[in-house]
Amino acid sequence: MGARRTWGTAATALAAVVTLGAVWVGVGAGQQATAASAAAGDTYTAYSVTSIGGSPTQVVALTLPQGTYTLTGSASLVYADKATCHVTGGASMATPRGSGYNEASLSATGVVTLAAAGKVQLLCASEQVLPVPQDPHVNGRLVATRVASLQDQGHGAP
Repeated sequence: MGARRTWGTAATALAAVVTLGAVWVGVGAGQQATAASAAAGDTYTAYSVTSIGGSPTQVVALTLPQGTYTLTGSASLVYADKATCHVTGGASMATPRGSGYNEASLSATGVVTLAAAGKVQLLCASEQVLPVPQDPHVNGRLVATRVASLQDQGHGAP
């Protein structure tokens, strides 16, 4: 059986029991989970629902210990005309251009190596900002998994 690690969130204490590494679940945006010792396989996740503007706005962020991580960000957006999002260490993703009020889902991956503890984020923006209730907003989730090493295989196996 693996280690039992607990931490607190705003009103609830959560625990995760795992066989390999640690799984951090249910941490809200702006909160952080810290491990006694970070190991390959440790997974960190956070979620948030927030309004976005015309310039990149932090939807959700994680504070991570030193190490190399694969990142996956996902966003369900309400936006005007066109929206973009990106995760730290990843490429930008964009919605198709629409007209007026639109909804879409985006996801992206990235890889980041932190020489010291640091922050990774999912950022999103809407090309145009409409008034409430059509104001642009995002339901976002960010997941970081610590890896021992990452072997880039370019375009993959033939």
